[in-house]
Amino acid sequence: MREISPENISGFVVGEGCFYVESGKDPKYKLGYRVRAAFCIELREDDREILEAIQETLGCGNIYQLNFGRYKNYSKKNWKPHVKYRVSNQNEIIHKVIPFFEKYPLFGKKKKSFDVFTKIVKKIEFKEHLTPYGLEETKKLVSELKSLNKKGM
Repeated sequence: MREISPENISGFVVGEGCFYVESGKDPKYKLGYRVRAAFCIELREDDREILEAIQETLGCGNIYQLNFGRYKNYSKKNWKPHVKYRVSNQNEIIHKVIPFFEKYPLFGKKKKSFDVFTKIVKKIEFKEHLTPYGLEETKKLVSELKSLNKKGM
């Protein structure tokens, strides 16, 4: 596959990407709550080379084969295997993903999601989410991000 320009990657992510935060109660953490940022793109397996080109350009993340076999019964002739590109390493998000999309900006609803996502990641980076007040602020931002992501569907 030919190299994909950074501008085209940003445009592609506007349509297919997702910035999200996994969060919830977890007794292993000091305040009993886990917050973990991630970025992903999910496509049909026959578009895997697009994800490989994006992974190469960003220099991080992993590509996973998704097993949606349980869905085959619902749409036997239309179901196709999927692959997912995912970046969940916080250092890679801080030093590669965020700077990339700051340099090659997103637009529309995805830009709004990215902006909230970035605020959450900054709180994680500076460990603000590990204080009671910072965790409450982070939870509000996570809720806002979830709301934005639902509107984009």
